[in-house]
Amino acid sequence: MEKLTTTKQKLDDLLSAARDMGATDAVVLAPESIVVEDSLAEKCTRPKCINYGLSKSCPPNVGGPGAMRKRLETVDFAIFFKIEVPSAILYSGQGRELFQLLHETAAGIEQRAVALGFANARGYAGNSCKKVFCRDFLECRVIGENGQCRNPDRARESMSGFGINVTKLYEAAGWPFKGVVHENGAEVIGMSSLCGLVLL
Repeated sequence: MEKLTTTKQKLDDLLSAARDMGATDAVVLAPESIVVEDSLAEKCTRPKCINYGLSKSCPPNVGGPGAMRKRLETVDFAIFFKIEVPSAILYSGQGRELFQLLHETAAGIEQRAVALGFANARGYAGNSCKKVFCRDFLECRVIGENGQCRNPDRARESMSGFGINVTKLYEAAGWPFKGVVHENGAEVIGMSSLCGLVLL
C-alpha cells in the first residue's frame, strides 16, 4: 500500500476503495450528520422483525441507540456508501448475494481504514448477518454456543438496531433516496439502494 500521509489522502483512498469494492458511490460525512432515533430501533420489535434475536448483529444483542450516541462522541469522520441495484433483482433469489456484497464492502472499508491508521474504525451494514451468511445453520454460533463468529471478516452489525436514520444520511450525502416502486401492487420496478456506514 502506498504511504498516505494526510487525513484527506486517507479519506480519498477509502472512498476510492469503497467504489472498487462494489459501491456505486461513497462520501465522507461529519459525525453530526448521523441522526440516531430510539423510535427507529424500536421498529425491530414493534412488530417484531423475523430476524430479531437470531444473530449477534441484531437486537437485542447490540447496544442500540444509546451505544451509538456514545460512540459518535469519539468519531471524527464517517464513510457512507450506497450500492444501487435494480429492485427486481434485489427482491429475487439474488437478493442474498447483494446483501453479502453490502456487508463485505462495509467490512472491507473498515479493514482498510484500520490499515491506514483509523484504529477504531467500525463498519455497519443492513439486514441480519444470520440471514445473509448463516441461513443454512440452525443458529448463530456466537449466540447458540457462545463461540466464534463464522464470518468475522465479512459480517457487520445492522444499522437498524442502532436507530440510525438512513433517510437523513442520504440527505447529508446529497443523494436521492431510492425506495422500491411497485406497479399495480405486484411488479417491482425501478432502482433500489442498499447502504452502509463506516465510523472512523
